[in-house]
Amino acid sequence: MDLSLLPQFLITGLSTGALYALIALGFVLVYRATSVVNFAIGEFLLVGAYLVYTFNVPPFNFPLPLAMLTALPAAFLFGLLIERGFVRPLLGRNVVAVIMATIGLVATLDGTAQLVWGADQKAYNGALPGQPIILGSLVLTARSIWGIAVGIGVALLLIALLRYSRYGVMIRAVSESETAALALGINAPRMVGIVWGLSAALAALGGALLASASGPGFHVVALGLMVFPVAILGGMDSVPGAVVAGLLLGVVQALSTAYLEGSLPGITEAIPFVIVLLVLLLRPYGLFGQSRIERV
Repeated sequence: MDLSLLPQFLITGLSTGALYALIALGFVLVYRATSVVNFAIGEFLLVGAYLVYTFNVPPFNFPLPLAMLTALPAAFLFGLLIERGFVRPLLGRNVVAVIMATIGLVATLDGTAQLVWGADQKAYNGALPGQPIILGSLVLTARSIWGIAVGIGVALLLIALLRYSRYGVMIRAVSESETAALALGINAPRMVGIVWGLSAALAALGGALLASASGPGFHVVALGLMVFPVAILGGMDSVPGAVVAGLLLGVVQALSTAYLEGSLPGITEAIPFVIVLLVLLLRPYGLFGQSRIERV
């Protein structure tokens, strides 16, 4: 076991974990605002990554960072349409009906993506700009710099907006009680639509950054599975918890890849879910979630 490379693996883990946190933030926001578990989050990543691809190749040919920026409004509109067309008509019904709707949305979005963009694997045109930064034996690649800067930067900006901005206060009010928010004159349906749009935009940004740094055989949809352990570990209703849990699981995965994968093949994919299982046994509401007592 070569511990001299430990700082390098920590940086790699933080970079990946920051993007996990970014994607999980949108998932947690949707759950807080509507109590809907979005099982189609992997497909949100897929559609978002394809939207970035659309602006990155002819006829647009935008550089990858500009393509990501341009795709954000399109992804926001996509999330808004999903909320209006699939989710809003089911709100207030049996929770099983809403869960089945999001599961059905998985197949719908998968098929639509294949119809629009084809079934063959795509690759972005160009890479993320930037030169590696060398600090002694530590190398900060462009991928790591972009992942940490964008992931943590956007997450902190979103937390600040939720806490201090007018729209952030209204979103938090709707998350606490939609009925009370309506009584105070807040347009709750509009706030819920904004939350779904934000979730789709965050998924597009995180999915595109992860896909741009991955090689052949990478499947964006598979990343959707990582959102669940991140959200559960941090607390399904905790925005800061999603950030901390994403960083933690990213580091754990990087270290397991470096030191355990050789002797225990497959441990990297399994270990986040093992950690979540242990946390649920000891603290069912996650590290930062609110403890609630409910009568069932």
